[in-house]
Amino acid sequence: MSDFAVPTPAPTAGGLSATVVPVLTAVPEFTASPALRPIRTYTYTTDGVVETYVYVAHKPPLMQNAYWGVFALMGVATVINFAFIAWATLRRRQARTQKDSPPAPKPTGRLSLRRFPHAILSASRIWGFRLRIPFVEMTLVELALTIMYLGGCLAFTYAPTDSEKPAVHLQPNYWGAKAGLMAAGQMPLAVFLALKNNPVTYLTGLGHEKLILMHRIVSRCIFLLTWLHFVGEYYRSPALLMNEAWKVAGMVAAVAQTITTIFGIKQIRHAYYEIFYSSHVVLIIIFIVTSHVHCIPMECPEYVWPCYVIWGFDRLLRWARYSLFNFILRPKDRKAHIESIGADGLRVTLKRRIPGGWKAGQHVFLAFPALGIESHPFTIGNVYEKEEGSDEAEMVFIVRAMGGQTRMLMDRALVTGSCELNAFFDGPYGHPEDIRAFTTCVFISGGTGVTYTVARMHQLFKDVHASDARAKRVFFVWAVRTETEYEWVASDIAKVVALAPPSISLVVEVYLTGARRDTGLQALPELEKDYDIEKDATLTSSSTPARTPSRTSSGQCSNEKTASGSSTPVKSSPAYFGTTAAGITRKAGRPDIRRILEEEVTASEGAVAVDVSGPDGLVDSVRSALSKSFTGPVATMKGTPTVLLSVEQFRM
Repeated sequence: MSDFAVPTPAPTAGGLSATVVPVLTAVPEFTASPALRPIRTYTYTTDGVVETYVYVAHKPPLMQNAYWGVFALMGVATVINFAFIAWATLRRRQARTQKDSPPAPKPTGRLSLRRFPHAILSASRIWGFRLRIPFVEMTLVELALTIMYLGGCLAFTYAPTDSEKPAVHLQPNYWGAKAGLMAAGQMPLAVFLALKNNPVTYLTGLGHEKLILMHRIVSRCIFLLTWLHFVGEYYRSPALLMNEAWKVAGMVAAVAQTITTIFGIKQIRHAYYEIFYSSHVVLIIIFIVTSHVHCIPMECPEYVWPCYVIWGFDRLLRWARYSLFNFILRPKDRKAHIESIGADGLRVTLKRRIPGGWKAGQHVFLAFPALGIESHPFTIGNVYEKEEGSDEAEMVFIVRAMGGQTRMLMDRALVTGSCELNAFFDGPYGHPEDIRAFTTCVFISGGTGVTYTVARMHQLFKDVHASDARAKRVFFVWAVRTETEYEWVASDIAKVVALAPPSISLVVEVYLTGARRDTGLQALPELEKDYDIEKDATLTSSSTPARTPSRTSSGQCSNEKTASGSSTPVKSSPAYFGTTAAGITRKAGRPDIRRILEEEVTASEGAVAVDVSGPDGLVDSVRSALSKSFTGPVATMKGTPTVLLSVEQFRM
């Protein structure tokens, strides 16, 4: 490949022509002693002027070199993941063997060098993953990875890989070709990072919804390198830019990749998800096929054909699992029950045989063939529990009708209040963080994000009952706009609260953000610990103290609540959602996220886990609060516990 150009213009006559004459000659001015170096001369005529460029031929760069940075990053993530697993396993073992272990000592207010590793962990979590760059919605880690990866690709594009001089050359016909090779070389990596069934997940603990971040970084680098390739070839010879079919194919590939990059912008992707999903599949296929056609004459198709293998393997696994859960393990009823529950809410339930079940907080992709080919990700709103006498388990989803397919579901359900449609699912996917080793667990959600936090809290209670978790304190916060939306999952929350172990101090707060502060909302009645879920009993009134353990009661539940000698009927619940429950304090307005988190973190007797799911504004407020000084490295060195933040969003 040519690398250095020295123009030697000479007048001549004639039209546009180009010839390449490879020669071998000595170039003593580049080194201390003369040596034979491969030289290329490139001569063409423009407007009667003959221009001759002389190049030092460097070794071609190895495209695989750009992968090493990504592999090194995956290696670091793997080490961190295995260290976390070892720590969590040790903590859970202590929970099984030392149930009544003494609490950790309270912060002394003095700096302790013994907690310096904890301080480093806190600082890395704040500066790397919680603070975000304004306007671009990127964390510092995302920005740093993008800059480093793009910088590495540009370095390989503009600089040779040997010690020949000069080391960097800016002649377009050098970097134009190299940029094209670098773009093609990144294609298998971009496809690999977009896989749903990704082996990296099992090594790093990062689900596909988080690995998609690296996919976007690589895709943006391909986008930039592709157009650098076009600009370099244009300056090299405009007349030869599109004079052959394989060059036209390259332009088609560039346009297809550009369109899908634009549609992948966060605001556009969220506003027009169906368009993004359909166009992304079609445009990426066009991009890969036309890139392959373009690379064959350039003798570099080996950079493209692995894309077919990687993508095909993932599709094979997905179709195998799809067929297993939807056809081979044939359900008794393939239809999903879809019910309108008010305020543009839908409850979707279906039963399936799923060997191994699912983890609380995982999601699946649901498709309704009667409404189109699109599949949408939905979080499973309950834990895995087989029905009695059956090998099937029920999956429950709460969906807010927006546009596209979810709006079509709502239109069908509104006719009679409910409907049934054939449904197929792919999953489960996702890799929720293991919170069993943490002393304090805080669950914060907004809107339909409550399905994630309720399921996580339910599973945590089951683990505590099994002596497989160390939680001593649980604080549950749900911000919802209206009373109707609260009724979506009120019964579900009541059932989970009733399962809370006596050893856990539990607080549940529901904030009605659409209510006025003068409405006089009070705490809902309290559910006693001997409440029988199977019987349609109701609740005695009181509220859970802020920092006291849950208490049991010896009284009997009845069909009414009694206060001051009078009785007031309590609203009966629907089959799955709708009841109100004890210890659930309902408030008007928005939650003070910083106050809640600061109080829970500073009062905790051990490590703190925070799970959040909901709108961008809520997630950002949690990130911002956990970036304050009370979770910083100085506070950690004084004894404040470290905090693990887990975000469930399909918008990462």
